Amino acid sequence: MTDLKTVDTIIAMVIVLLVLSLIVQSIQSVVKKFLKIKSRSIMGSLDDLFEYVDTQALVSKAPAELVEKIKGEFKKLGRVSLIFRRPIVESISKADLVKILEKVESQQVAQEAAKWFDTVMQGFEERYTRHMKTIAICISILVVIFLNANFFQVYHNISNSDVMRNAVLQKRDLVQQQLKLQSADLANANSAEALKAELTQLQTALDEAPGLGFKPLTPMQLYDFLAGEGVWDGVAFPNRFAHGIKVFGGFAIMVMLLSVGAPFWQDALESLFGIKNLLRKKSDTQNVEDEGGQRKDS
Repeated sequence: MTDLKTVDTIIAMVIVLLVLSLIVQSIQSVVKKFLKIKSRSIMGSLDDLFEYVDTQALVSKAPAELVEKIKGEFKKLGRVSLIFRRPIVESISKADLVKILEKVESQQVAQEAAKWFDTVMQGFEERYTRHMKTIAICISILVVIFLNANFFQVYHNISNSDVMRNAVLQKRDLVQQQLKLQSADLANANSAEALKAELTQLQTALDEAPGLGFKPLTPMQLYDFLAGEGVWDGVAFPNRFAHGIKVFGGFAIMVMLLSVGAPFWQDALESLFGIKNLLRKKSDTQNVEDEGGQRKDS
């Protein structure tokens, strides 16, 4: 029984981390689409590619002008942003780039660009991944501070309250539904419907946050802490400082845990439920054996 309670506490913590990760992921996705981060990164990589090709004295246009030509071709295909109707390039294959360059420049330039395409795009993927990881960490910091999601406090609330723990465990179905919706939207990432759906999911996740025991940090709470007023009136500065260090540490741990991403916590949740089922079966089997033994002794 104690083992199951411990597992339930861990599962509840993972559900909380998964919900927060989904909030971070939703905000990141909205920011990425609104600011066209991936498209800008690809265009920057193409600019680097044409800068190199230009050193071979093959390009008749400036690299920046050639990039604009490519963006124009994508605009003709209807691949534009939702708001300003500007060309947007979420991905480009070597074959597509060669076809466009043969059309707007020359076959020789297209062949030279194709030669270095894989090398440049590999560098793009690495830079883009690091860039998005940095953005995710920044968003995690803001979400954790805004929701006052202190790791130590969250664990304390869940481990010491059966009501809170059960309430969090009941969020499992809702979390899985959110995961399915986000996965479905990836196939239609550039549509207005997908962006609207992501905003709706984000609002739903934020609405659920108070149900997980989070109480968003208010400016007044921060002012009272720094000024030693309100609930902190009469509390010595060293004690307030020690509390601040503990809170900062709890925030830092939560941010680090969120930085691993929602897929990791999704897999962890499935594994934990598998462990719980095994422990439950073992407990049931042991109870049956004990009952059988008692009947035999009687």
